[in-house]
Amino acid sequence: LKAQALGGACVAASLRRGSLEGGAMPRRPFVGGNWKSNGSVESGRALCSSLTAGAVAWRNKVDVVICPIAPQIGLVSKFVRRSPLKVAAQDVSATAEGAFTGEISAGQLKDHGIQWTLIGHSERRTKYGETDAVTAEKMERCQAADLGVIFCIGEQLSEREAGKTDEVNRRQLEAVCAKVKDWKKVVVAYEPVWAIGTGKVATPEQAQDAHAAIRKMIAAAASEDVAEGLRILYGGSVTPDNCKELIAKPDIDGFLVGGASLKPTFTDIITSCVPPIPLKKPKFLKVDGITPAAKGVNVLAKVVKAATPVANSEDVMEIVAGDETGVVTLSVRSAQAKAAEVGKTYRIQNAHAAMIKGFIRLSVDKWAVMKPADEEVATVKESTDISAVEYELANA
Repeated sequence: LKAQALGGACVAASLRRGSLEGGAMPRRPFVGGNWKSNGSVESGRALCSSLTAGAVAWRNKVDVVICPIAPQIGLVSKFVRRSPLKVAAQDVSATAEGAFTGEISAGQLKDHGIQWTLIGHSERRTKYGETDAVTAEKMERCQAADLGVIFCIGEQLSEREAGKTDEVNRRQLEAVCAKVKDWKKVVVAYEPVWAIGTGKVATPEQAQDAHAAIRKMIAAAASEDVAEGLRILYGGSVTPDNCKELIAKPDIDGFLVGGASLKPTFTDIITSCVPPIPLKKPKFLKVDGITPAAKGVNVLAKVVKAATPVANSEDVMEIVAGDETGVVTLSVRSAQAKAAEVGKTYRIQNAHAAMIKGFIRLSVDKWAVMKPADEEVATVKESTDISAVEYELANA
C-alpha cells in the first residue's frame, strides 16, 4: 500500500509541476553530482563508466551534470562524451579574464564547452568567506557568458532553530535576482547546511515547505511564469533510500548530491527522478464504429448469444455481443468464452478486427482483455450485425 501511495504521489507531483514560460513543457528534473575535492583519474574513469552504462534509464528524461575537480574537467568530459551526462564546474570567478592568479572565469568555462557551474555552495560561503555580494558578481559574469548556474542557498542549524529559514533563503536569492536576465540558465539548489554530509535529512515535508516558499519568492522577484518554470533542487544527505519520498513532492525538481554522487548507486538517485508516465483512460468505440482490420479496439458490449465452437479450432469460440448501435461476433479463447454470461456487459480492450472470408470478427486474443464492466449496456440493436456485412478482400 505504501508503494502504491508513493507511486500515486509521484504521478500527482509530476502533473502538478509547472510549465516553462508559455505553458508549453513541464519542468524536466535536474540532478547534479558534486564531487567536491574527491577522486583520482582512475576513480573518475570508473564512476563515469558506471554512470554512462546506467544512462539508458533516464536519457532524455532527466538533465544530469557532474562536477569534478577543476583539473579533471577536460578528462571527465572525454569520459562522458558519448553519454547524456554533462560536466559542470564547482565554482567560477567573480572576475573576468586577466591578472587573477588561480581564477577561472565564466567565459573560460564556456570556451571549454562547460555549460554549468555551481555558485554559492555553503562550503564556499562558510569556509572561504563567499558573501552575497560575491555571488551576485559571479551570477552577473555567468549571465554575460551564457553559462548555466546552479545557485545554492540554505540555512545553518541555528538559523532553522530560530525560525529564519525563509529569511536566509530570501536574502541569498535577493542578492542575485537583479543580475538574472535569463532564468532558463538558472537552477536553484536548496541545501539546508545542517543536513550536508551529516546524515541528517530534512523531512520531505520540511523540504517541500522550503521549496514552495522559494518558488513564491521568485514569483515576487521575477514573475509567476519564471517561478513556475524554475527548477528547484534539494541537497543535503540525499541517498538512494530517501530520494523517492523527496522527489514525490510537487516543488522538488531534482537533487544536488554530494558524497552519494561518488558511488555507482548515484544512478538510482537519478532514475528516481524519471517522471512517471501518466495513465490515460482508454477511448471506447460503439460497435458500429468498428472497421475492417482495426487494431487496439475498445468497446463496451453486452453478450446476447452464448459461446459456440469454431470449426477446426480447439481453443477459440465465438460470442455475439453488442450495444445500442449493433452487434459483432467476438472470437474469444475457449476458457474465457465459456465464462461469459448472456445478458452481462463486458469491457473489451485492445482487440482487433480480424477478417474471415470478408466478414469481421472482433478477435479477443492473448493481448486483449475481456472482463465484466462496472457500467451496463442498456439496449442492444440486434438487427444491425456488422459481422454480417461482406467486405471485398484485395489479393495479397
